[in-house]
Amino acid sequence: MAEADDTVPAPRDKGAERRAKRAERAARARPAKSQTGSPKDRQGFGAFVRECVAELKRVQWPTRPQLIQATAVVIITCFIVGVYLYALDSLFSRLAGWLITQQAG
Repeated sequence: MAEADDTVPAPRDKGAERRAKRAERAARARPAKSQTGSPKDRQGFGAFVRECVAELKRVQWPTRPQLIQATAVVIITCFIVGVYLYALDSLFSRLAGWLITQQAG
C-alpha cells in the first residue's frame, strides 16, 4: 500500500502570486502602433490624415431615425434642464431679495 504523505503544504504567498500575474499581464501588453518606434520612424502629417480617413470609413454612422431620436433626446433634455435652472434662479433671486430687505430694514 501507498504510504500517507505527512508533509504539510507550504502556505501560499498571495502577494507573490499577484505580483507574478501583474508582471505577466504587463509583458503581454503591447503599446499602440502609434507609440512604437522612435520619432524618426514616424511618417508625418500625411500618414496621420490617411489613418484618420481610414478610421472614419470604419465608423458605424447612425441611421436617420437614430439621428432624429438622439437629437430629440438632446433638445428635450436641454429644455428640461433650462426650466429647472430658471426655476432655481427665480427662487434664489427672490430669496436673496427678501434677505437684503430684511437686513436693510
